[in-house]
Amino acid sequence: MLLFFQGNSQETDSLERVSNEVEVGDTIIVDTTTVKPTNASRKSDIETTINYNAKDSLFFNINSRELFLYGETHIDYGEIALDAERMDIDWNKRTLKAKYTTDSTGRKIGKPVFTDGPDAYVTDNIVYNFKTERALIKGVVTEQQGGFMHGEDVKKNSEDELFIRGAEYTTCNLEDPHFSIRSTKLKVIPNNKVVSGPFNMRFRDVPTPLFFPFGMFPQPKEKSSGIIVPSYGEERRRGFFLRNGGYYFAISDYVDLRLTGDIYSKGGNGITANSNYYKRYSFRGTFNFSYNKSVSDDVENPLETNDYWVRWNHTPESKGNSSISASVSAGTSSYNNNNNLVNQDFTRSINSQFASNISYRKIFAGTPFNMSSNLRHSQNIQTGIVNLTLPDITVNMNRIYPFKDVVSSSKSPLAKFSFSHNFAAKNELTNDQVRDPFSFDVLNRSAKSDSVIAFNENNLNEIFRRSQLGGKHTIPISTSMNVLKYFTLNPTFNYQELWYIKELRYEYIAEENGVRVDTVDGFSRAGSWSTGASLNTRLYGTAFFNGGKIQAIRHVMTPSVSFSYSPDFSDTKYGVYSDVQIDSLGNTQRVSKYQGFAFGSPPGGESKTIGLSLSNNIEMKVASKKDTVTGFKKVKLFENLGLSSGYNLAADSFKLSNININARTSLFDGKVSLNFTGSIDPYEYLLISETTNSSGAKVVNQRRLNRFTWNNGNGIGKLSSMTTAVSFNLSPKGSKRNTSALPSDPLNGDQGIIPPEDQVGFDGYSDFERQQVQHIQNNPEQYVDFNVPWTLRMQYSINRNKRGFQEASIRQSFQFSGTLGLTDKTQITFNSGYDFEAKDFTTTRVGVTRDLHCWTMNFDWVPFGRYQSYFLSIRVKSSVLQDLKLEKRRSFFDFFN
Repeated sequence: MLLFFQGNSQETDSLERVSNEVEVGDTIIVDTTTVKPTNASRKSDIETTINYNAKDSLFFNINSRELFLYGETHIDYGEIALDAERMDIDWNKRTLKAKYTTDSTGRKIGKPVFTDGPDAYVTDNIVYNFKTERALIKGVVTEQQGGFMHGEDVKKNSEDELFIRGAEYTTCNLEDPHFSIRSTKLKVIPNNKVVSGPFNMRFRDVPTPLFFPFGMFPQPKEKSSGIIVPSYGEERRRGFFLRNGGYYFAISDYVDLRLTGDIYSKGGNGITANSNYYKRYSFRGTFNFSYNKSVSDDVENPLETNDYWVRWNHTPESKGNSSISASVSAGTSSYNNNNNLVNQDFTRSINSQFASNISYRKIFAGTPFNMSSNLRHSQNIQTGIVNLTLPDITVNMNRIYPFKDVVSSSKSPLAKFSFSHNFAAKNELTNDQVRDPFSFDVLNRSAKSDSVIAFNENNLNEIFRRSQLGGKHTIPISTSMNVLKYFTLNPTFNYQELWYIKELRYEYIAEENGVRVDTVDGFSRAGSWSTGASLNTRLYGTAFFNGGKIQAIRHVMTPSVSFSYSPDFSDTKYGVYSDVQIDSLGNTQRVSKYQGFAFGSPPGGESKTIGLSLSNNIEMKVASKKDTVTGFKKVKLFENLGLSSGYNLAADSFKLSNININARTSLFDGKVSLNFTGSIDPYEYLLISETTNSSGAKVVNQRRLNRFTWNNGNGIGKLSSMTTAVSFNLSPKGSKRNTSALPSDPLNGDQGIIPPEDQVGFDGYSDFERQQVQHIQNNPEQYVDFNVPWTLRMQYSINRNKRGFQEASIRQSFQFSGTLGLTDKTQITFNSGYDFEAKDFTTTRVGVTRDLHCWTMNFDWVPFGRYQSYFLSIRVKSSVLQDLKLEKRRSFFDFFN
């Protein structure tokens, strides 16, 4: 007998239903008088409810206890689910069969998809036993952590172990993959290992010579320790090599260590330790240490150099009241020269200046105070100059409004009265030469002061002697009030106090006709103050136009007038400056006891300065077809156009300051940016003499006159300095890619690492997904955006300085970079620049990336210059098989004998 159902159904195994039925036309006749239990005492093999449905129909044979489902069928049993075009269930045998059907063209429809917990299997045919939890599968495809396992015949036991005949493993997601590792027999033990019989690498159906008789591969879902296979090659300078071979230590879920080494046939070697660490909601970071020993190929006089480099990035993730962050990059000055970094990190290979900073920040909850401490480092590997700030401490008190709750009106000057406090202290160490702050001969000046010394333990005493240690307190007090309705008056008062642990004492030695400068240890302090007020307002002007594309032009002017006063703290009555005899003629010079110190001295010279400034913003409203709401858009003609100057009433000459000009605008929706700054000198110059030195350069002897240029009909002055910068940021219309900060762009900092502030967090990610994201963030140069057909970034700047009759000094720079998509799968990247002084191109790099679906090809080429080299890499995209690659390189070492 058959029961015919339409729609959904549900079945359990607790009772057997017996009935006699006759199907007559469209009517089903059911005799419900007899219902008897069967095997009441037998415990069911099915442990939970089985839910099933079918879109087309289902049939249940009561006599044979078989259920047949047709059309987009679905069944779930606990964590097990199955979807297929057709399913058969035999309740007696406790088995389930699923298969696909074909349409009139022979296309397969509804291939069975078997899901067991997190694992999914796409099959041609499957038989599953509910009692034994075993399965027979034909033509299976399953995804395992970024890889795809294909199998002709698969047996699955109750332990979820898979026995596969005709197995293929690949990271290609096509039904017929581009490549695979094929094995005749395979056993998969979940979360443990994969044991394989003979296997080899194939491209399509073409076998390769990569053959192994057997294999055993760990397959834990968490990261695991293992050997890192080195790359090999040859350099003319260092010989044959094995690079980046070593061992990966999976210490825990939060810390790992990658230890690799290099060895060269001519005696060089190197070691690199790289560790990633992470603690959820607290911090994450990366530490890298590299050591390299280079041996020159001079047989008679071999030269050995030992170099190291340390990089550390630490980023806090907690939202507490304190945090530590670090960005460290430091090492020996010859490290880059002795290591080929062009292909691994292009920007780092051409950069000579490196900086590091370790900072600690603390907010004192419930108080207005906060503090920060920084350990700073800067290093120029060309000059060998190293500067350290150990430490730089700042304590801030947020601005306090002590009377805001006393007065009733919040607009009252008393309510706006406020003050804050800032204390800064620093200790600076350097191996740079000491710039003499005196214009006279110092008898006891150190002979080493005029040179850059090596930054090592042998010179620590001299480095500490050059150190600068001091502190500065700053207390600003201010308020504001409205004057004449449209003006705002801002009175201010500032107090500063300098703290040092030493001071200078001067003594003229007549016998030697010079000045002896001694350092006297002990706490020393000096205070200074200034006061002032500013008056500003804002003026608006709009011109409307009837008809035409331009609707209106708006002009916003912000004029400001200020006055500031500070006493002459170089007066000897304040105890900071003193008059010192400097020669036998009795000439004296006023000098400070803090000359050349960390925070300088209180300002000398009385100042009564009137400041004038005017800033302008000009916008235009034009018709736009893109704006469907208003029909108009705003176009900025000048984002800022400003003028400023000052007049010192207390000065005995040159009372008028230079007239400063600045302008900034952008065109074509930000694609072109223009910046201009300039300074106009309003005073005349007198030419005394003009000669030519031995190198042919003009030497000018001149004097600045206390006479305005307009008094002689020479306009408002001469342009003494000027800087103009033009940048182009171009991409195709409709592109949404942000090209302002590309990781691989040398105009935007280090390549090969994404800054911590731009990296994503790992909340909500699984361990495997976190590893994938980390791999992308640590290797951004391996990922190219193929959605943008081209980009072009160019920046040109020119700086001109001219004082009086001197020849103008002009410095120019030009840099450009971009991408070009030849096809949807091929991208060309390039970056270069032009050195106008050397009249030659800077280090130029051209890269080609080809998307080969599951593979990718990268070609990096430095066509000329010191770092001439190339690097070709064809590798699997997935990080699961990241060591499956073919590389060919020629480093810049190969071009030197």
